[in-house]
Amino acid sequence: MKKFAMFLALMVALPAVAANEYQYSNDANEYYTVRPNAKPRTYKNVSTNRKTGGYKNTITNNFYYNQPAARTNSYGTRQTRNVRYQEPEYQYSSNDRQVAMVDDSYEERTYTRKTKTSQMRKYFLAHPFFQPLKGRFGSVTDVSYGQSKFKFDILNARIQDANPDMSANLGEISPLTDFTTPLSGKAEMTQILVKEDFSFGLSDTLAIIGMAQYDKTKVEFKDWSDGSASDSTSSSGLNLFGIGLQSRFVDSQKWIAMASGYYQYQKDTANIFVGELKIGYKIDRTTIYGVGRAWYSNLTKGDIYGAYVKSDGDWLMLAYKTDVKDIVYGEGGLGLFAVLSKDFTLTGEAVYGYYDWHNQINLRAGLGWQPGDSFALNLYGSMNVYDTADGMKKPYINYDVNPGITGVDAVYTSGDYKIKDYNEWKIGAQVIFYF
Repeated sequence: MKKFAMFLALMVALPAVAANEYQYSNDANEYYTVRPNAKPRTYKNVSTNRKTGGYKNTITNNFYYNQPAARTNSYGTRQTRNVRYQEPEYQYSSNDRQVAMVDDSYEERTYTRKTKTSQMRKYFLAHPFFQPLKGRFGSVTDVSYGQSKFKFDILNARIQDANPDMSANLGEISPLTDFTTPLSGKAEMTQILVKEDFSFGLSDTLAIIGMAQYDKTKVEFKDWSDGSASDSTSSSGLNLFGIGLQSRFVDSQKWIAMASGYYQYQKDTANIFVGELKIGYKIDRTTIYGVGRAWYSNLTKGDIYGAYVKSDGDWLMLAYKTDVKDIVYGEGGLGLFAVLSKDFTLTGEAVYGYYDWHNQINLRAGLGWQPGDSFALNLYGSMNVYDTADGMKKPYINYDVNPGITGVDAVYTSGDYKIKDYNEWKIGAQVIFYF
C-alpha cells in the first residue's frame, strides 16, 4: 500500500510581510523633512530637496504623514522701509527771508520673512513593501490561529485484506459498493502558528531573510451520522525553516515594485520554493498594488496528501490528491494600503488562488498601529468567500485493525467521499521591529 504525506493546507497565509521598508532616504534617522509653508513675498519659489543614495528626500508620497512637528525653525528676511529724502533747498526771497523747500519723495526698505516648518516623515512597518535599508534589521513575528473545515459524505466502499499472507484471504478486492444512505461526518483542521521572519538589508534595495515556524495542528473527524465517537490527531513542533532574498527594485514618486524568492523546508513533508511579485501605484496616502505569488512543493514522504487522523492503530485519510509528488499553488490579486492617521494604517487584499486541488477567492484585511518608528503591531484576518471544493468527490482510505472479520487481522477500506460546505478562516497578529 502506498505511503502518504500529511500535507495540510489549512489556508494560504497572508504575505510574509517579512522585510520591505518603503521610503526615499537612506538615512533612517532623519524623521522629518523641510518644506516651505508659504511663498515669500518676492514670489520666488523655494524648495528643499536633499538627494542621498539615489533617492529624493521628499514628502509628496503616500508613505509619509505630514504633520507639524513640536519644534519649528524660522528663518527670515526683514522687510524694511527706507525713506528717501533730500536736503532742504534754501531759497531767498526779496526780503531775504529763508524758505525751506523739502522734496516729498521717499524710499522704502523692504524685508521678507521666510518661514520654514519642520514636518514629520514617518514610514510604516506594516506596509506590504516594507524592507530594511542597508545595514538595518527587520523582525516580523506572526502569531495566528486558523481553521479549515468541511462536511463530507462517504459514498461507497471496497475492502481489501491488509495482510493476505498472514490471515484468511478475502480473495480479490471486493467490488465498489455504493451506499444507499451515505455515512456523513465533519472534518475540522485547526492550527496555532508562530512564524518569525528576520531580515537584514544587504543594500538599500536588497535584503536577505531567514525564517522559522512553530505550529500546533489538530485534525478531527466528528459528528458521524451513525453516532460513532470523534477521533483526532495532534502534532506540534518547529516544522519549517527557510531562507530567501527580497528586492524593492522600483521606488519612485508614483511607483513601487518588489520581487521575492524563498526556499522553505517543511519537516518530514516537503521542499518548497516560493516566488512573489508586487507592483504598486501611489496616490496621496494610499498605495494600490497588484500581487502574484507561486509555490512549488516537492513531497519528501509519500505520494498522497489530505486530512489524516490516527487513533488506536486505525487511521482514516480523506485525500485531496493521490499519486502525486509535486504540488503547485498560485495566487493573483489586488491590494490596498492606506494611511488612516499618524499612527494607524489599513491593508486589504482580494485574491484568487489556485491551490492544486481546488480554487478559491479569499479576502484579507489588516489594521496596523505604529506609535513610533521602530515598532508596529498589525492585526489581520482572512476568509474564503468562494471555493470550488464544494461538491467535489475525492478518494479516501481507511485502515482498520481487528475489523471483526474471522481470520482477518486488518483491512483497507477505500472509496469516494463528497465535500460539502468547505470553509477557511484565519486571524492573527504581527509584531514588527526595525532597528
